[in-house]
Amino acid sequence: MKQLAIITMMCLSTMSTQAQVITNETINSVYENATVSDKGEFAYNVERQGDDITTMYVYKKQTDRRGNVTLNPVYMHQYDYDGEGHLLSRTTMRWANDTWLPMNRLDYQLEPGVYSVAYSRWNSATGSFDQPCDKMTYTLFADDMVSHVYSYHRNQGATSYRLTDHMTVDSLSFHMDDLLAVRDM
Repeated sequence: MKQLAIITMMCLSTMSTQAQVITNETINSVYENATVSDKGEFAYNVERQGDDITTMYVYKKQTDRRGNVTLNPVYMHQYDYDGEGHLLSRTTMRWANDTWLPMNRLDYQLEPGVYSVAYSRWNSATGSFDQPCDKMTYTLFADDMVSHVYSYHRNQGATSYRLTDHMTVDSLSFHMDDLLAVRDM
């Protein structure tokens, strides 16, 4: 549920800045904001294709008693975009036993007046992602602002989602951008 709350805040904050969907520019902004200062417990690096970030690496800083900093890999996020620069998916992997292991994937879909994000977990037994187990749907006003947020959950093996939460958005803070940060799941 913590992951779903983070997803909600990321999507709400992105839309509150008048961006209808998460785009390559949004991902670039998240990276730039995260790397403004070298203080904090994490460090970041990216791979790009042109101006688009295709992979973001997250490292945990470890400082020894002499003040030397070691960067230990923690997460790798891989981003896929459509031809217009809209984010289609973000796949997250974790570093374990000197290799990257898949964890989860977020799939984004835009339809007229509706933006949705689906969350899938990696199934190591099948070597693939399971069907999405959680989904959030945002209904949009004509001015690209969020009007409602619906949360759904699907149990493993079930064919349909069940509504778990609904929120009507009356107004959004001007400071929602502060909530958009690189969050590790």
